[in-house]
Amino acid sequence: MNPTIREERLNVATVNGGQLFLRHLEQPKAHAAVLMLHGLGGSGDAFIKEGHGLANYLSEMGFACFVPDLIGHGHSWPHISRHLTHSVHDIIEQDLPRIVEEVERQLNGRPLFLVGQGFGSVLLLSAFARHSKIRQLTQGFIHFNARRSAMISGVTHSALSRLFWRKLVPLVASMRGDVPLQWTAGSNQPELINWYNTYLSWTEGEWKDEVDNFNYGAKLRELSLPPSLYFAARSQGYLANTADVREFMREMGTHNGRMLILAKGDGNLRNYNALSMLQHDDAWVDHFPVVLDWLNERIRTQASS
Repeated sequence: MNPTIREERLNVATVNGGQLFLRHLEQPKAHAAVLMLHGLGGSGDAFIKEGHGLANYLSEMGFACFVPDLIGHGHSWPHISRHLTHSVHDIIEQDLPRIVEEVERQLNGRPLFLVGQGFGSVLLLSAFARHSKIRQLTQGFIHFNARRSAMISGVTHSALSRLFWRKLVPLVASMRGDVPLQWTAGSNQPELINWYNTYLSWTEGEWKDEVDNFNYGAKLRELSLPPSLYFAARSQGYLANTADVREFMREMGTHNGRMLILAKGDGNLRNYNALSMLQHDDAWVDHFPVVLDWLNERIRTQASS
């Protein structure tokens, strides 16, 4: 890591005595801030891996990067278990507002951008729909392999694939006490059963809150969404399908959105998956500069308006 970059490790208190671990990377005179949220079966390490991740890149390029671990993941507490009742509703209603509040204390008037990986993007947009403070602070979104629905491109998801992810995986999870997503290529940690069940419900149903029936999709279509950049791996899998990512962008309604597919056949250095697109050395010269240019263009546009 660049010796001028300071790494601060914070704990953000949340409901039921939980502690959210939050890493903050920043060098002197950082001109904007980025909050990065991992997806299912992961942690903040998705963006920070031995100094090679997207957070490391952007911090070297003059951005303050805030990278939390959600409850049950990484260094947050409590750790994952079948007895952990922390829900997706808790993440949206409690965890993300508290994380953003901590980030806001250190913004000092700088613009804030939100970056999501997979289901992390769905959670960020859900919080954006629900909380006016988050809408007020957010200047743009960047999404990596984000999808909400698997219905539009359902013809590419075989009956066997759906049977595996919707029936067999939950059965194994009920015996283990967690969902073994670390067995898949795009994850490195197990997942809470209730989070995975909410994910499945939203994947092939309506995007509504499990507690109070708040309709996130309808609310987002009513709002003016900030500029957004979407990245997708060229994949036909159930958990990461290129067509599903495209549909996710369309679901947001009319907004300034751009989608890029990362694959060798599309001019990139390699075929990326959900983790390598955020961590691989090739990304530093492949698509990380695209992220940087897009962020700087948003900052220039904001400054001139």
